[in-house]
Amino acid sequence: MEKLQVLIEQIEKGRNVHICIEDFNGILNMSATELRFKNIIHSKKFCDIAKSTKKGHHACLTCKSFANKRSRTTKSNFLGQCFFGLYEATVPVVIDDSIVATVYVGNAVLDLNKTKKRLKKSCASTGVPEDALLKQLNNCEFTQDANELFQIAHLVADYLKILYNEVPKIKNDLHWLVSSMKRFADKRFCYNISLKELALTYQKNEQYLGRLFKKQMGISFNDYYTELRLEKAENLLKQSDQKIITIALDCGFNNISYFNRVFQKKYNTSPSDYRKNLQQ
Repeated sequence: MEKLQVLIEQIEKGRNVHICIEDFNGILNMSATELRFKNIIHSKKFCDIAKSTKKGHHACLTCKSFANKRSRTTKSNFLGQCFFGLYEATVPVVIDDSIVATVYVGNAVLDLNKTKKRLKKSCASTGVPEDALLKQLNNCEFTQDANELFQIAHLVADYLKILYNEVPKIKNDLHWLVSSMKRFADKRFCYNISLKELALTYQKNEQYLGRLFKKQMGISFNDYYTELRLEKAENLLKQSDQKIITIALDCGFNNISYFNRVFQKKYNTSPSDYRKNLQQ
């Protein structure tokens, strides 16, 4: 039986749709259902640009949180339009009357004029560059039939159910939430991802996530996040001749003073002195 990732890649091949699955109980933590990171988040270039400002990021997060909540509450399919005008079909994956995941099939344009109208309004309110998003519309899936999106979503959802029922379960040492949080941090450490954002994504209590992560990892989520950034910064100091401020920004440190302070605390030397010692 093929893995879920294989099915998704075959569907996406030659098309501009984007398929992502929101996990609500660890169903993606099996070897047969494990997905690449790009298929558990909205990873298209359009979305990255839309999240490039603080207001744009907040708008996208709020939109996704609403969709997740609606999916879990109603357990029904629906067609949604994101804050910046793209459409996606939403299909909950329900097993034994419990919703275990939601399949999203998006990056789609159903009505170009409506999309452009909403995009223009949203860019004006969030400061996201309108021209950049308009250019990315060329890389979206154009269709006049939303049923195409729902058919894809149902195909993925049904296959996910089959894998869940047929593939033997493997017990993991880490709670599925901790594994997912760790993966988010490992892949997106250069971005500002907070516990609040993850809590909205998984529809869980923020304090609960924080306690669970620290209990199993022996370190708080924020400290783990900072450690990843510092390790990346250390490697760049060793392997590149980039300016220190550039390294700090590339690793997600938007405040150079804070970067110097936490680097000094971990390595007992400043970033500049660390590099000098390496050169010597």
